[in-house]
Amino acid sequence: MASIEIILFALFTIVMAVAALEVEKLTNGILLLALSSIGIGSIFFLVGAHYAAVFEFLLYAGVLIVLFMVAASLTETSEGKTDMEESQLREVKL
Repeated sequence: MASIEIILFALFTIVMAVAALEVEKLTNGILLLALSSIGIGSIFFLVGAHYAAVFEFLLYAGVLIVLFMVAASLTETSEGKTDMEESQLREVKL
C-alpha cells in the first residue's frame, strides 16, 4: 500500500499541473510547472529511485529556465503594444 507521503506528493503534483494549465499569465504557468516537476522528483526519491529523482530535478530545472527565458523574450508588454498602436494611428491620420 502506498504511504501517505507519496499520495500527498501525487496530489500536489496533480494540483500544480492543473493550475499551470489554468492560469492566465505565462510566467505563473511556468513556475507552477516547476513545482509540479519538484513533486514528481520527490515521488521518485520516496520510492527509492534516487538517480531518477536527481535526473528529474537537474534536467527539468534547466529546461524550465530555458522555457522561462524564451517565454519572457517572446511575449509583448502592454506598454510596447500601445506605443505601436499609437504610432500606427498617427500614420493613418497623416
